[in-house]
Amino acid sequence: ASLQFAVHHLKVKVLLVLGHEMCGAVKAAMLPHETLEKEPLQLAEALKNIKGGLDQDRLKHLHDSRAHDREAVTTNVKQQVER
Repeated sequence: ASLQFAVHHLKVKVLLVLGHEMCGAVKAAMLPHETLEKEPLQLAEALKNIKGGLDQDRLKHLHDSRAHDREAVTTNVKQQVER
């Protein structure tokens, strides 16, 4: 919503979307769906939105936890940019 406001109302022409390793939101989004449902509504929706954009098939083949986290963050940034 903040990015949409900036583009449509403030006429921002360039957006920079960043991600970072060890992102708590991305880690939380990888929790089971039942766990996400226990969060407050807006947080649960945001985490489910992130979860929906993660490539679960690709992630399940990464056994190194840092590589797994890095790939999840990278995928999340790509999804945010595509929207």
